[in-house]
Amino acid sequence: MNTDDSTPVKVIAIGIGGATSSGKTTLAKHLRNCLPNSFIIHQDDFVPPAESLPMHPELGVADWDSAPGAIDWDRMAAFLSDLKRTGILPTDHQSYDHLNTTASVAVEDEIINNWKTRSEKLVSEHLAKHGEKVVWAIIDGFLMYWDERIISDLDVRVFIRTPEDVVKARREARPYVTPEGEVWHDPPHYWEKVVWPAYIQAHEHIFIDGDVLEGTLNGKVNGLLLFEGIKVEVQDMVNTVMEKVVEVSFIDKK
Repeated sequence: MNTDDSTPVKVIAIGIGGATSSGKTTLAKHLRNCLPNSFIIHQDDFVPPAESLPMHPELGVADWDSAPGAIDWDRMAAFLSDLKRTGILPTDHQSYDHLNTTASVAVEDEIINNWKTRSEKLVSEHLAKHGEKVVWAIIDGFLMYWDERIISDLDVRVFIRTPEDVVKARREARPYVTPEGEVWHDPPHYWEKVVWPAYIQAHEHIFIDGDVLEGTLNGKVNGLLLFEGIKVEVQDMVNTVMEKVVEVSFIDKK
């Protein structure tokens, strides 16, 4: 996404977190359809090379999921900082999302079209009033709320909580392609020894008493919207998030 260099840019970053296969990318794609001048950044694009990943001490395989080593945090933080400043997605940025498949969850065309029309109108009005173009960066990731540098760059913060049995079944039903182009299949015991414990450990700090599965948010991530993935329809998530996006994006300057 390139912008007119002569026009100042206001970048609104929308973060969507949750466990693997919780519905993050599905929601992100619907939001992109609602918002002009928007694009998606996948946290998976900041995974270190396979040879740089730590080895799990018990299983003896690469650990793609534990927060400290699963993401190149310095590179992602620098990327988002530059993106917030410029509103430009670098031409050399490579995303591997096209190599992976996600289940299609439909949202009524009327909902998407209404939000798109409203957003386009607000963008036009904002440009006329403030001389500033609005751009939205939608970032989805399974470790969205682990690094404070990433959190601080997010203007809208969303978390989808989906039960273990649901996300495990979804993960097993679809292949995952690594940045090296190799199809990854979880080795034996990888889910219960690595994936799920890493998810819990990475999110205990945002829930009261560390209860990631059923607990209440503790406020450490300001303004975080929590959705129960199997109880809330995707179109209801779209409506709730879009209301927040509009509120945050078009606050009049004093």
